[in-house]
Amino acid sequence: MATVKGLKSLAPGEEATFRAHVLRLWEIGGVRMALVGDESGLTRVALGEAAAEEGRSYEFQRAAVRQYKGGWTSVSIADGGEALAIAEDVAVPQDEAYIERTFKILSGIQRKKGRRDGRLPPWEHPAKRDGGAE
Repeated sequence: MATVKGLKSLAPGEEATFRAHVLRLWEIGGVRMALVGDESGLTRVALGEAAAEEGRSYEFQRAAVRQYKGGWTSVSIADGGEALAIAEDVAVPQDEAYIERTFKILSGIQRKKGRRDGRLPPWEHPAKRDGGAE
C-alpha cells in the first residue's frame, strides 16, 4: 500500500491504493476534489462520482497518478477507482495553517483551469461585479 509521499515515485497513469484522511472538499466547474493527507504529506484527489466526507479517513483504491509541471503529483479516482471509508483514523501531522494554505493554492489552481476550460465565467474584480459600490 502506498503512502501519499510514495505516490510521487509512481509513473503517470500508474494506479495505487493508499489510505488518507479527507481534510477539505471542494467543487469547481463540476469537478469534485479533495485535499487528503497521511503521515507523509498532502495531495489532491479528483473524486469523480465517489462519495467522501470531510474529517473521515478512506482507502483510495485504483487511484491513477497524475503528474504536472514542477513535480506536483495528484491522483484521480474518477475513472474506476473507489473511496472506501475505513474505521481507523489516518493521522495527519501537518498543522492547520499549512493545510489551509495548501487548500487555497489547489482550489485556486482549479478555478484558473475552470476559467481556461470554459467551466467558469472569466474573473472580474469584486468592485466591478458590485457595480463599483461605495
